[in-house]
Amino acid sequence: MNADEMLRLYDQGQKDFSQVNLSREDIIQANLTQIDFTRADLNWANLSGSDFSGANFSRADLTHTRMISAKLIGVNLTNADLSYADLSWVNLNGANLSNVDLSHGNLSKSSLANTNFSYSNLQNCNLTRANFAGANFTRADLRGANLSGVILTGADFSRADLSEANLQGCDLTEANLNYADLKFSQLRNADISEGILQGVNLEKANLRGANFTGAVLHNTNTSQVKLSELNIKSSHKNKITFVGADLRMANLQDTNLKNCIFCYALLAKINLVESCLHRVTMIDGSLFSADLKGANLRNSALNGVNLRSTIMPDGSIHP
Repeated sequence: MNADEMLRLYDQGQKDFSQVNLSREDIIQANLTQIDFTRADLNWANLSGSDFSGANFSRADLTHTRMISAKLIGVNLTNADLSYADLSWVNLNGANLSNVDLSHGNLSKSSLANTNFSYSNLQNCNLTRANFAGANFTRADLRGANLSGVILTGADFSRADLSEANLQGCDLTEANLNYADLKFSQLRNADISEGILQGVNLEKANLRGANFTGAVLHNTNTSQVKLSELNIKSSHKNKITFVGADLRMANLQDTNLKNCIFCYALLAKINLVESCLHRVTMIDGSLFSADLKGANLRNSALNGVNLRSTIMPDGSIHP
């Protein structure tokens, strides 16, 4: 079947084109709402500018397909293969892309609000300047993906793999990053205020200038991260929470940590030289062999803290 025949049948009322072969066909600026392309072969096809709102592309082959500026509102793309596809400027609001292969694809400048990407493969995908507000990336594979400058407000990245991803300048306010893997990721100047990062792995991530205002980092691994470069705008009402966080050997020198909560946190061998720890709560935390030289601990709560071998603010070493 070719594109002209398919369009003629659609105009006659047929909408079931499951398993059809339209490889390398041009279907440009067509109105094909509610069409069923389940298991269809559309690889290398050009579907740009067409309206597929409400369509079913489940398990379709869309490798190398061009869908530039297409309307895909509420479409079902579950288990489809979109590797190397070009979906720039596409409207995918409310679409279901769970278990989709979008590796090496292009979603730049697209609108993907409240879209479901759970369990999808987005390795090395270009997602720059797209809007993913409220999107679901649960357990998605985003290794090496480019998300620089992307709006990800309230997005769900729980247990997602974002290792080596570029999240520079992203808006991640109120995002859920529980148990996500962010090792070696680029988070420079990202806004993660009010974010939930329980159990997240930030090993060797670049957090220079990132905003963690009001963020919760329960049981977080930040080993080998230089937190002194964080942009922390803490206040009495908007404090940073590091409850149970693993901050061993981290560098927080000259950092403003006023009002932060470090209860049960592991802070062994941490560098807090000249840091502001005014009104910090560190109950039952561990500061074993930490360096607090010149730090401001005024009105801080250190009940039950392990201070063995710690260099105190006056330069003395705690027994």
